[in-house]
Amino acid sequence: MITKEVKTYDFNKPEKISKDQLRNLQILHENFARITTVEWSAMLRSVVQVKLVNVSQAVFSEVSASWAEFSCIGVLDISPLTGNMVVFISPDFIFALVDRLLGGQGRKPNKIREFTDLEQMLIRRLFNVLLQAVRETWHALIKLDPKVEEIETNAQFIQSFSPNESVLLCEYTAQFNDVEGKIDSVVSFISLEELLPKLSAEHMMKMGVAGGGRIGEKGVMDIEMPLIVGFPGFVLGLQQILSLKKGDIIDTRVPVQDKVMVWINNKPIFKGKLGRCDDKLAVKVLDRVVF
Repeated sequence: MITKEVKTYDFNKPEKISKDQLRNLQILHENFARITTVEWSAMLRSVVQVKLVNVSQAVFSEVSASWAEFSCIGVLDISPLTGNMVVFISPDFIFALVDRLLGGQGRKPNKIREFTDLEQMLIRRLFNVLLQAVRETWHALIKLDPKVEEIETNAQFIQSFSPNESVLLCEYTAQFNDVEGKIDSVVSFISLEELLPKLSAEHMMKMGVAGGGRIGEKGVMDIEMPLIVGFPGFVLGLQQILSLKKGDIIDTRVPVQDKVMVWINNKPIFKGKLGRCDDKLAVKVLDRVVF
């Protein structure tokens, strides 16, 4: 007698995607974590770390139930795909980012409260930066034109998904200074249906995304990283700062022949020398910084 292993199947959570497709989605969203790290770090002039933890199939009601009652939730239009993408950011973490944008050290508040009008504007700026990460994440499958539709603070007000709708859930951890947070991105499988055939290994390799959790050469070369050229800082008195006006010349006290520092992704990588190339300012790379 031949027996076969019986596998359980939950009809309330039907599997809409294969393990291979899920693995390829994980590779793509590792790009999202990497690009978000770069873009937010450049925006805040301080190190932000975002790491992908898990990619899975879920039901929206179960996902939203894990979010805090007061949260920061961005609803994104992901045209030309139908539907929306929803991005949740834990309140402690978003408050720390906003505090940094306001000139603070990037600390979480003693008590979670409603966002002020100014804070809402800054949060929208943070989400606008995320749009670049969304575009780059999906560029191997489709050219998206994402936009921020609205920012919500309560998952009950989100009308983009029905409670029992099957979604793709991407979970991330985030850290800024000593503040740790959580980021979730959610997309309906109805939105992804037309993209599922493109999640084959053959298509991913063709587009430069290699298997095994690694990004192919083309994918690596397409990643943009901020480059900043600077010289050692100096101190000005408050009276000097308040008296500054248009046309004033600030003596940096740095000799012209001194080297400048070339920062890539907020890390000092090279020493260089300022100069001119045609009619533009330029920097000549001299040597690598030794740590």
